[in-house]
Amino acid sequence: MAMSRRSGSGARDEFAELADLWIEGLAAPHDAGCSCGGMYMPSIAAADIERDFLGFLAGKYRDIDELRTLIADRATGPRAEAFENWLAGLGAAPLSTDARTRLLTDLRTFLESFSGRDRSRFVVCY
Repeated sequence: MAMSRRSGSGARDEFAELADLWIEGLAAPHDAGCSCGGMYMPSIAAADIERDFLGFLAGKYRDIDELRTLIADRATGPRAEAFENWLAGLGAAPLSTDARTRLLTDLRTFLESFSGRDRSRFVVCY
């Protein structure tokens, strides 16, 4: 199991937990029912999953300027940091309360499914 990145409280902790979920998802076994092919794939392509998910969020947030910009900056900018570090740092992003709540909810929904913590949702991970 991955070590937790949480060390404080509040929004920063919530986003740090998302980083942990991402790491768990990359390490979790994906069975044959998973869209990635599960046991038939030698490994999950993290960059592909990140790209596809950011593309989904970009479309979802096309009418919310602050979230659209945040996602576009990650999707199109240089990837100097790993996705889990970007996720963990989102608690410090300058977002309105509504935008932060929406982003946290959407990320948590995806990542809980991807990590295997919530098997009630189907995730396209490849």
